[in-house]
Amino acid sequence: MSRALSLMLIAASLTLTPACVDKSAEPEFLKLPAGYDPVEAELTFNKANMLQFNTMTPKERDAFVADLKAAEGSFRGQALVQSGNGLAETVEDSKYGDYEVMAAVPDPVLFEITIDYQIFTSRELGKALTPHGPVEFTGTLVDLRYDADAKPRKLTLRVKADTLQNITK
Repeated sequence: MSRALSLMLIAASLTLTPACVDKSAEPEFLKLPAGYDPVEAELTFNKANMLQFNTMTPKERDAFVADLKAAEGSFRGQALVQSGNGLAETVEDSKYGDYEVMAAVPDPVLFEITIDYQIFTSRELGKALTPHGPVEFTGTLVDLRYDADAKPRKLTLRVKADTLQNITK
């Protein structure tokens, strides 16, 4: 009886103990597509451009932001979708689009600086996005707020998107 009980305990412990698993290997279905690269891709705020922006004086930043706002359709970005919702005509921001997408770059592009996006678009483009998936967009900068004194520092951008699509490759 005690031998049978011992064998059952050994069998139970073996079934509950996971096999040797390489925890550093991420499953293929969880990996982001190769096209999602907010650090090195040709974007308005990639690593190189963020470094340049970070070293500007406040006056130089204001002039840079004014130039970005004036250059319609020149803004390029990538981020991961967080949420999206329609905007009623009575909402002030509806002048930029009838759908709002909240997205972010969760890993810092430069140092500890994080980026949050509020993207305005059409309902058709916004509803077609994959929840929590990577997107790329082009458009016009509406507003930029840089919290240089916060820890971690944060860049919050509001963009009126001309194009907005899922990154699949």
